[in-house]
Amino acid sequence: MPEYGGDLDVTTTAFRDGRPTLTPPAQIFTLGSMKSPLPFLALFLFGTSAFANPIADNPAFKNAVGKWTGEGELTSADGNKIPVKETWTAELTETGNFVISGKRLFDQAEHEFSWEFFANGDLIEGQMKMSEPALDVRFEAQAIAETRTVTMKIPLTGGGGIMTIVNTLSEDGKSMEGSVEIVDTGGKITTSGKMTHRRD
Repeated sequence: MPEYGGDLDVTTTAFRDGRPTLTPPAQIFTLGSMKSPLPFLALFLFGTSAFANPIADNPAFKNAVGKWTGEGELTSADGNKIPVKETWTAELTETGNFVISGKRLFDQAEHEFSWEFFANGDLIEGQMKMSEPALDVRFEAQAIAETRTVTMKIPLTGGGGIMTIVNTLSEDGKSMEGSVEIVDTGGKITTSGKMTHRRD
């Protein structure tokens, strides 16, 4: 018996008229002829889709790379209006992650923020960080290539609730329209608003 790592010829046996018949030599597959069987096994088990990245080739992400300025307004349940201004930069990393970092003026308070989107199989997950108040939250996202739309549903700490952000990139990639909606644990909308981002 050959030791593991040596040449190993795999010959299959078929049965014809009840008698064993060896596979013709031209069909014999030799593992020893491959430097490593792992890439072949990966393709056999998972198919080429296992290597697809739902972020890197999606125009909602790849066409948004660059520097941006955003401006908008949020409205609370009691009608209080809060102006919001942002400056941020987006890039794709070598591993295919989409990373955003920037500064936000929320009324009169300024803080830094960052977003990172990464693939988990066919799914897209994200992480949102903010300096003040300090936040570090993981969430799931959905990206639709045809409409260049990214939807994020972010669980909120403290009192709970969900913040939903929907950003849609324009066809020419020069602007982005965003909506924000925060609902409490009872499903009541506590804050909503719109943002417009323009490429610098």
